[in-house]
Amino acid sequence: MPPPAPAALPRLLAAISAAAASPADLRRLSHLILSPSAPLPPIRCLNTLLMALARHRMLPDMESLAARMPARNLRTYTTLINAYCLAGDLPAAKRHLSSLLRAGLAPDSHAYTSFVLGYCRAGLLSHACRVFVLMPLRGCARTAFTYAALLQGLCGTGMVREAMAVFAGMRPDGCAPDQHVYSTMVHGLCGAGRTGEADALLTEAMGDGFVPNVVVYNALIDGYCSTGDLELAVGVFEGMQSKGCLPNVRTYTELICGFCKSGKVERAMVLYSRMVEAGLAANVVTYTALIQGQCNEGHLECAFRLLHSMEANGLVPNGWTCSVLIDALCKRGRVEEAQQFLGSLDQKGIKVNQVVHTSMIDALCKAGKVGDAHNLMQKMTTEGFVPDVHVYSSLIDGLCRENKLSEAMSLLDDMMESGVQANAVTYTILIDKLLRTFGSEGPKKIFDRMVVAGIKPDVFTYTVFIRSYCQEGRMEDAESMMAQMIDRGVFPNLVTYNTLIKGYANLGLVSQTFSSFKSMVDNGCKPNEESYTVLLELLLKKNSSDDLVTNAVNAWRIADTKLLDGLLEEVIKLQGTPACYIYGCFIRCLCRFDRLEEAKGFLAGMQSANLTPNEDVYTCIIECCCRLKLLQEALRFLDSMAKNGYLPHLESYRFIICALCEEGSFHTAKSIFGDILSKEYNSDEIVWKILIDGLLKKGYTADCSSLISFMEEQNCRPSAATYARLTGEITVASEVQEIAT
Repeated sequence: MPPPAPAALPRLLAAISAAAASPADLRRLSHLILSPSAPLPPIRCLNTLLMALARHRMLPDMESLAARMPARNLRTYTTLINAYCLAGDLPAAKRHLSSLLRAGLAPDSHAYTSFVLGYCRAGLLSHACRVFVLMPLRGCARTAFTYAALLQGLCGTGMVREAMAVFAGMRPDGCAPDQHVYSTMVHGLCGAGRTGEADALLTEAMGDGFVPNVVVYNALIDGYCSTGDLELAVGVFEGMQSKGCLPNVRTYTELICGFCKSGKVERAMVLYSRMVEAGLAANVVTYTALIQGQCNEGHLECAFRLLHSMEANGLVPNGWTCSVLIDALCKRGRVEEAQQFLGSLDQKGIKVNQVVHTSMIDALCKAGKVGDAHNLMQKMTTEGFVPDVHVYSSLIDGLCRENKLSEAMSLLDDMMESGVQANAVTYTILIDKLLRTFGSEGPKKIFDRMVVAGIKPDVFTYTVFIRSYCQEGRMEDAESMMAQMIDRGVFPNLVTYNTLIKGYANLGLVSQTFSSFKSMVDNGCKPNEESYTVLLELLLKKNSSDDLVTNAVNAWRIADTKLLDGLLEEVIKLQGTPACYIYGCFIRCLCRFDRLEEAKGFLAGMQSANLTPNEDVYTCIIECCCRLKLLQEALRFLDSMAKNGYLPHLESYRFIICALCEEGSFHTAKSIFGDILSKEYNSDEIVWKILIDGLLKKGYTADCSSLISFMEEQNCRPSAATYARLTGEITVASEVQEIAT
């Protein structure tokens, strides 16, 4: 093939520069252009190559090319300035700005915008704002990218009010917001908890003809998920599809994470199914969120099945994935399995990070295996990890749990000598142990040491002091400590308020107890079941004529309906928050002690007050029915739950189907199973929770085989891996049954 004509060479080189896919391609092209035997192409071609080098962050190569260029124009300097601003090297960018000015050129909008972006990335917002203000004074029009750069800087540092003021000036400045600007504003508002304003902003923009892309929608979905407004997030998700904007992996993953954090893992699994059906591949973040969701609900077997699916799809678990599984195993007392799992990662060649080691050390300490935890710390040290404050704090906590206070104090000294600064958590662990051992005066020295070290006590530090004062009946000191923490900018949390409320209740002080409860509510802290339990215990003691001793175990078991109604009325009056939440807490507590009739009574009262029960209320009532073997009652509530738009938990179905099979009502069980298949449940999860963890564990192999055949007839097939595991387990169960008979 003949070489290209000289006139065509610049165009050819420019095209190659623009299309170069890797630094290696660009480096070869640079050598070709800068060869001593080759004539230099026109400046336009060299600028194209310069931009390509900048795009790949090849700053030394970019400087080398710029040094060889016989001439430079405004585009050359702007490319250099922009590259260094993006890299965070503002001195180098200023050096090229000086060269630009010495060449008799004036910076254009691109150069100014680069500095706005560079200063924002460096956290120098006042400098960025000064450049932004200077632009029109120098005759340079601001662009949408200029605004986006400044808005991102302001929103990134929480200056949302200032960002809104800048945004409001865009149109008067002759600059229309684009996708990037709207995405930035939506992210900023959502990050500041102003999701409603973000939604309103987007709605207004769409009214003006703006068409959001998937990035903008994802920002809004992320915002709603962060605030727990999942139904609103789903509304955005469905709305974007109706407008022709297809969700991507991030869209699904944000929603999956939101549902898992809210304890709605089955709805997350439904979204996972829809994601796969849409031809999108789940990533490590998606799988890890699902794994964490299953772990939070106590379904560790399902979590490990997801891990195997993840690995089967060629994905390697990261530190977050591993630490979630280790933490879940340890919280359920399965520490040996956690250690085995950690060992299996080494065998697979999966390198775990310090987070995983720290989780394991913390779990071992909580399980009373401080020696194993110390050995693991030594192992991680030999692997190049440096124990941090979290590792030391876990070990100190473990020693305190074993009443080895002197060793814990010695470890604190060793920690400080190693250059690791203790934090509020470290000191609070020691203070808590000293308070429990020696009373409220015990930790004075360690508290003084904490203050001298410049460590500010946090809410947990103050709370352990308040707990100690309450246990000693020193309520004035407890109130004084509460006032002191608020004065110092540390605000009480739910545990703090519950501790104070319990302190007054233990002394039988009704007025002060309810006053503290009201203070909690007035300060925006939502009571939980423990809060209501303390109040109920107090009223039981006051109304009892035979010195009845109550505790959290039996207060809800023995309280009569009149007392419960009175407490409900009082807390609704004091709380001023949606009564739906309060009713839900009462119903859950009653169901926990199988007081189904009373729970149904509160449910009826709730509905007569035009309050809609949430899915948690239905679930706890269904579980209560199942425990009491009231299957028809459970089915009735399942039907009500579905009619109200909720997805019943598969565990509820598992119990009912197993119970029906146990009493020989397989046809009814099959009918209910068919109803499940008609809903949106993830097929794998149906198999895991109902067939494998339900029927097979109870030994109903034949019924399980019939239901898997029924699934196939309904074209509802699980994944190949789940199907293979299921049929394998059926075969094993059949063989065991044959041998046993």
